Amino acid sequence: MVRLNDPMTQVIILGFICFCCPGMFNSLQGTGQYGLSSKDSDVGNRAGTALSLVFAFSSLFAGALFNILGHRVLLILGGLTYVLYVGSYLAYFYIQSIVFVVIASCLLGIGAGWLWTAQGAVMMGYPPENEKGKYFSIFWGIFNTGAVIGNVIPLGIQWNDETAGGANTASYAGYMIVMTIGALISVFLLPTSKVIRRDGSHVVKIKYSSPISELKSVFALFKDWRMLALIPMFFTSNWFYTYQFTAVNGSNFTTRSRNMNSMSYWAAQIIASILYGKFLDRAQWTRPTRARYGLILLTIVLLATWIGGIIFQTTFGPRNPIQEDGVWVKNPADFHMIDLVHNTGEYIGPYFLYFFYGVTDAMYQGYSYWLMGALTNDTNQAARFAGFYKFIQNLGGVLAPVVQTSVIGNAPSKGYNAEHPKTAGMGELIICVVLVFVGVLGAFPVAFKAVQEHTIEDDDEAADEKHEATFEEVKG
Repeated sequence: MVRLNDPMTQVIILGFICFCCPGMFNSLQGTGQYGLSSKDSDVGNRAGTALSLVFAFSSLFAGALFNILGHRVLLILGGLTYVLYVGSYLAYFYIQSIVFVVIASCLLGIGAGWLWTAQGAVMMGYPPENEKGKYFSIFWGIFNTGAVIGNVIPLGIQWNDETAGGANTASYAGYMIVMTIGALISVFLLPTSKVIRRDGSHVVKIKYSSPISELKSVFALFKDWRMLALIPMFFTSNWFYTYQFTAVNGSNFTTRSRNMNSMSYWAAQIIASILYGKFLDRAQWTRPTRARYGLILLTIVLLATWIGGIIFQTTFGPRNPIQEDGVWVKNPADFHMIDLVHNTGEYIGPYFLYFFYGVTDAMYQGYSYWLMGALTNDTNQAARFAGFYKFIQNLGGVLAPVVQTSVIGNAPSKGYNAEHPKTAGMGELIICVVLVFVGVLGAFPVAFKAVQEHTIEDDDEAADEKHEATFEEVKG
């Protein structure tokens, strides 16, 4: 029997909120150049930098706001900023002003920090200890279905438009409608105090005394060795998006193929999150064993995928032809955009590489969430962990576009390099690979030393002194 106050029901509702808001955002971002044509890539890069910078600092303090205001307020307001963000791109078609796009990106940075911190608190704090992988996989699958369906919108609208350089106005309008619905779904979420697991236990939520104590708890994370060890993994978890979405998908494929690749990228995340979630919840192993085996499996899949990325980079290399009067003009080396209809044989290999980029993204982020969830059952602490995670993650998001648009690696956004057509962007790829595996190395001491069979909260004694609610008060 489905209960609204069941943690699984609440996580499913949360999944649909993210299906509509960040799911649509990911679909737009995943098409390359934020849905814009190559000539407008600088708009997307500047907006993305502003978004990530504000997102980082918003996330850092969002955990305190979660514990003060609750998750429904943060999710509703955060969801509406996604609508404004996409509206700014729609407006760009008519006024050609980057100012509104950057302002909307900053507001989305604030809203996204709120939304993702609330999401992390719910997803890490609500599940029982033996089902955290299951809850993550269900949420991640629903969330990424939004990105898959989101790519169906421009793919269907622009399938026969072979001269298109980016998404059109109808595509942006479709995104805005879905995002608005997502923000409003938040009203169906219940307060944490009313969420009861099937065994009758209540979600752990300790009410701290004041905003000052909340801020102290947030800054205390910078002295937690576990969080410090995970900083490289957190920092890299969105870094590779810039390379994959722009240097690979945005610079090598036609709009039709970009949408198909992006749709498959997010579909791969659904499949990977389900399988990996089952692996991380395997009942035959102890939780410390699952933490170790999960990290080893992640390392193997990452190694195989990025070797494929190196092969692609040296074989194809980013292509950045010029569009004149709606017609793609080949550059001096006779490079062309790969298309799933006209270059089917050539398309298959890069397609599967991009698919596995999606697999590794789901596993990399999934393991980060699972590992943090294994360190706490308290939704308040989970909110702080999520905010810390997003803070570090988005600092990486700020620097990644800077690296791409710099001279490092002959970034595609700087234009086609006739002298080094196959090695353009190689610097970006090397940096991605190094950062990803440094992140994996940082996770090893946490996975092998910090994960216990059952979580014991570090501040249980202090919490008991501050928490005066009776069972009946919590239940009510």
